[in-house]
Amino acid sequence: MTTDLGLLTKAAEKWDQAAKDFESVQTVYDSQVRNIATDGSWTGVSSMSAYAASKLTYEQYAGAVKEARAIASLLRDAQAQFTELRGKLKHEVAQAVEAGMKVSDDGTARFDFEKASKALADAARHDPDLHTTESHWTQSIGNLVQAFDDADQGVKLALTAATKSSDVLNGGVHGFNAKAEGDIEKVEGRRQAELARLTHWDDKQLAEMQRLERDNKNSAEFSRTFLAELGADGTIDFANRLRGLTGGEKRQEYEQLQNGLATNISAATRDVNSPFYEKWREGLRNAGTKNYGSETDPYYGYQSFVSLMEHHDRYGKQFLHDLGNDIIDTEKKHKDIWTQWRRHPGIASDPLDHLLGIMGKDPATATSFLDPGADGKNDHLKYLLKDRNWPKIALNGPGALLSQDDPAARIGLGAALEAAATGEVPGTKHALGGHTEAEARVMHDTLRTLNEGGKGDKLPANLRAPLGNMLTDYTSDTHEILSRTNENYKKLGGEGGVWKDGNSVRMAVHKDDLVRIMRSVAEDPTAYASMYNAERQYAADTLARVPFNGNADDRAAVIEAASSAYGFYDGVSSDVVFDKRDKAIQWARDVSHAVTGSSGAALNFVPAQIGGEDTPKGIKVGLDIANRITDFAMYEWTKEQISEASRAAGEQNRAQFNHGQRQVDSLIVEWGAKNDHQATDGLVRHLVGSGQERHDSARNEAFITLDREK
Repeated sequence: MTTDLGLLTKAAEKWDQAAKDFESVQTVYDSQVRNIATDGSWTGVSSMSAYAASKLTYEQYAGAVKEARAIASLLRDAQAQFTELRGKLKHEVAQAVEAGMKVSDDGTARFDFEKASKALADAARHDPDLHTTESHWTQSIGNLVQAFDDADQGVKLALTAATKSSDVLNGGVHGFNAKAEGDIEKVEGRRQAELARLTHWDDKQLAEMQRLERDNKNSAEFSRTFLAELGADGTIDFANRLRGLTGGEKRQEYEQLQNGLATNISAATRDVNSPFYEKWREGLRNAGTKNYGSETDPYYGYQSFVSLMEHHDRYGKQFLHDLGNDIIDTEKKHKDIWTQWRRHPGIASDPLDHLLGIMGKDPATATSFLDPGADGKNDHLKYLLKDRNWPKIALNGPGALLSQDDPAARIGLGAALEAAATGEVPGTKHALGGHTEAEARVMHDTLRTLNEGGKGDKLPANLRAPLGNMLTDYTSDTHEILSRTNENYKKLGGEGGVWKDGNSVRMAVHKDDLVRIMRSVAEDPTAYASMYNAERQYAADTLARVPFNGNADDRAAVIEAASSAYGFYDGVSSDVVFDKRDKAIQWARDVSHAVTGSSGAALNFVPAQIGGEDTPKGIKVGLDIANRITDFAMYEWTKEQISEASRAAGEQNRAQFNHGQRQVDSLIVEWGAKNDHQATDGLVRHLVGSGQERHDSARNEAFITLDREK
């Protein structure tokens, strides 16, 4: 901590001067000594011997210049690294002291009772988490000490490599290094490649590999050098060997190396304009179709490579796009290449689907990969949803005639679709709405493509939940589509489906397409409940945005829109009950449980629907109204679903299913209550049930769309 790191800079300056001195001596030697053997005045056997010797000496001077400059560069690199790390270490120690710790010379943090006040010291003695806090600071300081030691080892490795003779046959073991490298990260990258090519690693070598990864976690220079030395084929082979060792006694160490290798790929491929990138990509294209298994039990490079990539979270957008395009090109040329007949643990059977799953962690990348574009020229979405022959599982070996769908198929696609259409990482809590035109195009074309041929109600199982989440995110649009009263959604939805409305982006499809997708999503009770709950709260919000005592036409419009939307939901729910029969009761309970379990937290729509102090009273109550629809309402809904499923004449009684309208009536009552109108008031009683006709017609349209009679 007290070492004068400036001495490294001074030493570097002396090595720079040494390089200049060697250059001067080389010039003198060339003109006054070597010239005698090369100017033609000296002939014979002795001249030939002198020529060879003088040439070697001349080259040694050149090597000395190269080595001296490399050492100077390494010393400056070391000084920069050490200075940065020491600064971080000092800062961390200062933070620990500020938090009440006393840090020993070996980096151990303990609470400083001597400096603490009596009250604070007494509190610390009785604090059950004190040891955890001390351990946190000790570990944090220890990590930086480890980083310092790792960097020091890297400098030692680089200096040692720089001073090794580059040609032991001519210069001898003590000759100068004409290939000396002045970049520590590049030296470490070459060393890591050297170790990776070994067929077995002892404890010392394994520890060195781990150190090299720790010291160069996000270094582009290290990663590019390492991967370039291995090549794509060598990288995949290294990954395969690591994966095969993760089940042994040193599982943790090998998993860390897997994670590090995936991180190296990320760091190396972010700059797509680097000389490394295209050469690496070409090598990967060649290795991607190479069989790393056997003729009877094959698996291919892309399968192994994408599996390795799943050990890291973030990659550059262009690299993911390029890799996706290359895999698509490969599978178009090699039909059924990913079809499997034996699962290989840890290997992605469908590399494209797994790559899409990785894209799903980066919504901007997923959107740009799947967005058809304003000109419709990007066909990725169409290929994945319509044209692609998804890999199968062969049941009786190579060339099998019998096969079945892979139960894991489209999991990655579902994640990518959700991320691309919503702009959010799947599974994260976020505000609903607020989409870009690209996101809306993905949503629109997904719904339209899946509904080609009227097949939207028969989605693959692994797409139901993602589609449910996507529709939930587009509730402000689906509400308008199902209302059947918004002319913009009818007209512009038919013309292109995506348009700008001021600062907002709107998306519309035909209501029949939406209803079929809703029906398919309803096979997943939790996904359907998410949509249903969002509609409940959004419908409440649309009512609250209209003053209760205001214009009668405005009031009627929002009530009828909500009734229509709920009518379609009732039609879908009834269709599920009719199809499931014996299982309908459990389905209704599952939906009810999912809705009531999430109804306590208000959904946040973008743009915000609630204003500030100047917002009219009737507009400010929307979310409160939505939250006042209690679990009792869903209890009634469940009872009606169960009753519907239990009736013998289900087809006839389904047409009387009316719970959605009662949801709207509950909203109206709460809306009135928040505006000082009791349920018995004339206006409230007039509004309750006013949307019944719209509800019933919507429910019947849903039946027709789903090929059911009224």
